[in-house]
Amino acid sequence: MTLHQVRLSDSRFVERITQVTFTEHSREWTTPDGCWDIVVLGKQGKTIVLHTGLISRPVLLVNEPGDSYMSISFKPGVFVPQRPGSQMLDRGLLRPLASAHQFCFEAETLEIPGFENAEGLVERLVRRGRLAYDELVACVAEGRQPAATARTLQRHFRTVLGMTPKQFAQIKRACGAVELLRGGMAPSAVAAASGYADQPHLTRALKQLVQRTPAEIAREARATLPKS
Repeated sequence: MTLHQVRLSDSRFVERITQVTFTEHSREWTTPDGCWDIVVLGKQGKTIVLHTGLISRPVLLVNEPGDSYMSISFKPGVFVPQRPGSQMLDRGLLRPLASAHQFCFEAETLEIPGFENAEGLVERLVRRGRLAYDELVACVAEGRQPAATARTLQRHFRTVLGMTPKQFAQIKRACGAVELLRGGMAPSAVAAASGYADQPHLTRALKQLVQRTPAEIAREARATLPKS
């Protein structure tokens, strides 16, 4: 059994806060979602602070009983000026510990946050100029059309996220399809609703980005439903 908590945030910079504790050996895929993260890991009694960029492909994670993590997932458009997405795509950067309760982030020494007070860390990073916000990228990510040329958008996306608007759109479309499948919609209907040419196109996209077929995603969702 894995203990899993997720909450949304009122911060304009944060997509969600996640906390997971593993009670048994686990091998699972973390998949692209269009966000980058600051992650506090508990591994074999040690604390690790990891700064991850966006990922463009699934990454296999192995955890043992007692391992845990708390992640702050940042909204598209938010970036670290000293470490923009152009430097961080498919990468993770260890942020060194200053003490048992503090870590270093771009010359700042900060308290290691918890699930309930993660926004406090974000506010401190914003005040100290360690986080920035790109309105053009945020606008596109929210489904709005900014007053900018395709070339300008391309440049902003590559700098802030490390990928093109098209790559980002493919990831968000796959994430939306996964949610529809988990909600019980038939794969053929999901393909049509999500803008895929057909069901085989949907299957190929999901196998590439989330390592599972539509049938596997639907089956996993049914397995988690409470039994009547």
